[in-house]
Amino acid sequence: MSQKKSILSTPYLTRIAILAALGAALSMIEFPIFPGAPFYKMDPSGLPVILAAFSMGTPAGILTLLVKDLIGLLIHPSGGWVGQLADFLVLLAFIIPPSILYQQKKTRGNALIGMLMGILLMLSVAVLANKYILFPAFGVPNAEKYIIPFTIPFNAIKGVALTLITFLIYKPLSPLLKVKMR
Repeated sequence: MSQKKSILSTPYLTRIAILAALGAALSMIEFPIFPGAPFYKMDPSGLPVILAAFSMGTPAGILTLLVKDLIGLLIHPSGGWVGQLADFLVLLAFIIPPSILYQQKKTRGNALIGMLMGILLMLSVAVLANKYILFPAFGVPNAEKYIIPFTIPFNAIKGVALTLITFLIYKPLSPLLKVKMR
């Protein structure tokens, strides 16, 4: 009960809203990295999500991701719901392992092990979601031809980039991200 009460407190909801808005704003900084698959666009919008998950716990990270992607529906009409669903599924897979491990024991080692597990889960979810949900929803013919040369490398690059940047910025930002409970 106290966990549920704490995540619904004003300080938590405020930080979640700020981080979700920051994530939505960062999602506008996107660029394709593979000419053969220009629909795979790299953006730094996952950073506020992983910061929320580390600083406030897994539920806060999931809520931040959900709000960020709902805002994304408004600011990215070209990708529509399919692009936002892809982002939600893949980032959800990425943030769950590290946030759970980090909440159990708050060490850089646990964070790193969790993020490596998150990258592996992210790759698995990306392959399955793209093959069975996302490519069919977009009407992409021969979707299998994109999986190995584009889906796996793109998500691996994204996961590694999120991991490296998080390692650089989390500790300096953590005092701003932590919520003191009353």
